Amino acid sequence: MKVPTTTGRGDLGINMTPMIDVVFQLMAFFLMTFKVASVEGDFNMKLPKDERSAGPANTQVEMIDVVMKARPDGDLAFVGVAGLPPFGGAQGGFLKLTEYVAIKVSAAKAAGQDEPEIQIDADDMLRYENIISAVSAVSSHYDANGQVAPLAKKVKFKPKE
Repeated sequence: MKVPTTTGRGDLGINMTPMIDVVFQLMAFFLMTFKVASVEGDFNMKLPKDERSAGPANTQVEMIDVVMKARPDGDLAFVGVAGLPPFGGAQGGFLKLTEYVAIKVSAAKAAGQDEPEIQIDADDMLRYENIISAVSAVSSHYDANGQVAPLAKKVKFKPKE
């Protein structure tokens, strides 16, 4: 490659060989030092067996299964607790659900047990706002002083089969 000069005395040549040598040395360096990440999902862990602890009886946590059924249009048909008659639809049902969970949480605290866990089993076609209302209903309420008091801290959704 010839580069014209401003003095007009001749062309200067740029020797590309050293630059190519450096580039190949850098490539060789990075190829030799590159470490491939381990395969994702390869968990070689020893997990505890699925057994309840042999500790005192007050460590057992009660599970409250909240059932929510939807109408064909996605509105809430009823909300309830498994094994009990339905509490009703929208607002009235959520108020009764909050009262039921508050009673269960206060009974567990009085007995020195952990608060119950909530598992929500909602229809697939149920509107999202109803699910959020159910989570709000089981996670906090207004106490006698008008203050927001926490209820269940562990809320999960029932996995679909």
